[in-house]
Amino acid sequence: MEADINKQIECREVPVETFENVLHWHVPILAMTADVIQATHEECLRCGMDGYVSKPFEGEQLYREVTRFFKQPQKRISNEVKC
Repeated sequence: MEADINKQIECREVPVETFENVLHWHVPILAMTADVIQATHEECLRCGMDGYVSKPFEGEQLYREVTRFFKQPQKRISNEVKC
């Protein structure tokens, strides 16, 4: 199966206005990709994603990343997109 969807979704395509009424909450985003290049990991974090898991992954690795979201205080969404 070819994953053309990756080419369609870019962090810079989401308008900031989408989030301007919800600045009091944050929905964590965990990137999940088969790309293991360090630059991809850094790009995901730079674009505002909160974590990164590279496929194939072990269940424990996914669990560890997801539980991090429940252990840290919620951060506010910035109006500045750095991508």
